[in-house]
Order: sequence, then structure tokens, then C-alpha cells
Amino acid sequence: MGYSEPKLLAMGDAAWTVELGPDIDIDVNARCMGLAASIADAVASGELSGVVDIVPTFRSVTVHFDPRHSSAPSIPSHLQALARAATPPTAAKRTWRLPACFDTRYAPDLQAVADRHNLSPEAVITQFLSTPLRVYAMGFMPGFAYMASTPEGLACPRLTTPRTQVPPKSLAIAGRMAAIYPWMSPGGWNLIGAMPIPTFDLQVRASPALFEAGDVVTFFEIDAGTFQTLEKPGRDPIALRREFLVDAP
Repeated sequence: MGYSEPKLLAMGDAAWTVELGPDIDIDVNARCMGLAASIADAVASGELSGVVDIVPTFRSVTVHFDPRHSSAPSIPSHLQALARAATPPTAAKRTWRLPACFDTRYAPDLQAVADRHNLSPEAVITQFLSTPLRVYAMGFMPGFAYMASTPEGLACPRLTTPRTQVPPKSLAIAGRMAAIYPWMSPGGWNLIGAMPIPTFDLQVRASPALFEAGDVVTFFEIDAGTFQTLEKPGRDPIALRREFLVDAP
């Protein structure tokens, strides 16, 4: 995809959104990650003040600020300059290799996904495990990561009738996206398995969410017994995360 001129949009009187492209695209998303990092550096250095939150998404970055701050009027020009200079990070934020269980008790939609593509459930699992996924954005609920892209041969629409309750830790796909539900909630994605490591844990005070936008995630298969062992309470959550963190800057 070619370069798009950044577009600055006012979001009320306390936020600006910088759009870096019209489509969901890995290069656009990488520029968003680079812009978010540049804004954070500008805040840390004192070049930008009054910023209270930086939120990267698929194709944009939203910056929330305190409108009472004296430097608030200069924020738009700073953002435009940083956006024009934004470059993708040289590497992924972090790389995860996470366990996933595809036992039928955790995967009520696995057979339907297989039938849709004239595959066996085992072939669906093999294809899913073969593809690294990138965390494009966080949203819907704390800890919910939108990951892409799953193999084109597994693409499927959301359920016609969403579930009123999706079990926590469910591994789900829709379109060419994948996600893990942090808690019990409504949802319309196809449930093909489960991942035992909590994706949001308040015991990890510095970073309760397991994922950040820009992370790269792969999965490996485990059986139901291993799943139950890994999700048992009482394990050190930080040590548990480190067990599956392959690489970090």
C-alpha cells in the first residue's frame, strides 16, 4: 500500500485522532505503532505536554489530552509533524508462543468452520497454528486483542445469532481476525478453542493486559489436561507470562 497523507480529526474538546490510511493494512498499522511510540517519546521528553493517553488502532492513533493545559492548542501541529515523520518500528514489540486447546469442550464451532471449508477439524487446527498473528489493536473490553491475519482458507463470518455468554479464555475467529475473550461476555465470533493464560490480570499491576498492539503471536496445541494444569489458580502470573514470551525488546 502506498503512503497516505495523515489526516487529523478532532474528537470533541479533549482528543485528536490521526488517521494514517483508509484500510486495515499491516504497513499502515506498523506506521501507527511507530507514531504512537514517537508521541510517547515526545511526551517523555517534554516536547508534548498535557497528553493523558495514547491509543493506537488498526489505522489511526488517538491522543487524549487535558484541554485545560496551556500547551493544548499546539498539540495538533505537533501530531501532524510526528505523523508525517512516522516510520514502522524496526521489530515487533514482543513475540509470544502461547498454548491453545482445541478439545471439543472448548471448541463448539470448530466442526462448523471445518465443514464450511470442506476440511477436517485437524486441518483447521494445522492451518491456524501455522500462521503468526499480529496484534493490530486492543478494544471491546480490557485485554481483548484483535489479531490478524488468519489463513484465507479459514475465513468465516460471525455467527448469525451471537451467544449471550462466551466462556472466558475462548479462542475465536471471525473474518480473518482472531481473538481471545478475557471474561465471560456476549460475542458472535466462532469459538475454535481456548487459551489458558489470562489475557487480563490485575495481579500484574504494571501491565494487566497480556498483549499490546504490535505484538506477534503464534500458538501451539495442548491437550485438555495440560490446559487445566496451566489455568489452576495460585501460579505466579508474571512467571507464567515469561514462560510463553519468546522475545521482547
